[in-house]
Amino acid sequence: MPQKMRKNQDQHQREVLEFDHGVAAYPPGDSGGYWRIRWEESRRRRDTTAKSRSAAIAKATEIVERLARSTPTELGRARGADLVAHYLDPQRRPPRVHQWSEKHRDDQTRYCELYVSPVIGDVPCRNLSRSDFQTIIDQARTASVAQHLRRCLTGLVGAGLEEGYLLVRQDLLRGVRWHGELVAPAEPADQAVTQEEIPTTQAVHALAAATAERTGLWWRELQILLVAYSGVRWGEHVALRGEQMDLDRRRVRVDRQVIETRSALKETLPKGRRRRTTMFPACTPGGVDLEAMVKRRLREVDTGDLLFPAPRGGWARRSNYGRFTWDPAAEEVGWPRGGRSWLWTFHSLRHVFATWALHEAGIPVEDLSRLMGHSSTRVTQDIYIHVRGDMFDRFFEATG
Repeated sequence: MPQKMRKNQDQHQREVLEFDHGVAAYPPGDSGGYWRIRWEESRRRRDTTAKSRSAAIAKATEIVERLARSTPTELGRARGADLVAHYLDPQRRPPRVHQWSEKHRDDQTRYCELYVSPVIGDVPCRNLSRSDFQTIIDQARTASVAQHLRRCLTGLVGAGLEEGYLLVRQDLLRGVRWHGELVAPAEPADQAVTQEEIPTTQAVHALAAATAERTGLWWRELQILLVAYSGVRWGEHVALRGEQMDLDRRRVRVDRQVIETRSALKETLPKGRRRRTTMFPACTPGGVDLEAMVKRRLREVDTGDLLFPAPRGGWARRSNYGRFTWDPAAEEVGWPRGGRSWLWTFHSLRHVFATWALHEAGIPVEDLSRLMGHSSTRVTQDIYIHVRGDMFDRFFEATG
């Protein structure tokens, strides 16, 4: 707020509003004129105008706040489109990570183009309000989209506050909720998988054999079994080449993955940028000589060739694989459905490896976490440590 009033040099009583950091607002010299706000920034005198006393106070208060934070006052003229461009700028370093992954950048760009920019693109950043952000979040048709959109907006506001496009007093996200969140929030979902969510040994081997039989490619069986007993993700297995296999020690070097963006398939670092090495057993629990199958496949391909290419070569697309290979084979062997989709998915094969390694092979949870590429041991424990329903029985017998 203004600190005091003073008279000008010609002794006429004029209301001059003085603020912190040398900001001053001068009234118009005649009726109908503009207020003038003046200040010094980077050793240069700056000024702007306002139509009324209240507008002059608002502008001066904003300038004071920007000067106090050492952010350029010229950002006060930026629009929502400038804020979005800054948020998506590849040169901007986001919090907690050095840079975004290709997949995350693609997702953020899509959310901004579809939902954010149409609403705030032409709005001056100083005029952005909670109603603008409520309008954005209200466009979400599902809870999942609303959740991802909310995270996008949180990141957008954070970037704007850090750079100076936005001011703390705007408080843009307080009270902004998707309409589906008006009811009391549910308790956090349990991350732990249940026994019912994990394909059985017989089901995995049946599916693997069916994919080979239906496609006429013997290595389709290897594809399913290697994923099920090494724990690699979809994108990681799509990127697998002969050079990543260490047959002597039955190791798989996971140092890349393939992701699907709106425009193309791209090869990037694994999830979380965590390179790792995982392993596979010499023989599967179903009695298949997995080591011999890997050896046979490596004799067929060069070290730089893909182990599991698409029918026409190159990286496989998940949608095409599901439509032409996975779905027909799963239908044939009678895999269970959960509504219109499969209860067991390709990702469920990771659960097969994790539970087998933990409970059958006796791998310590710390080692399993590294093989799986989890961010921490806590993640592995939360997902897999409770799968076996006999935990309470074991404790009861051990302490009786």
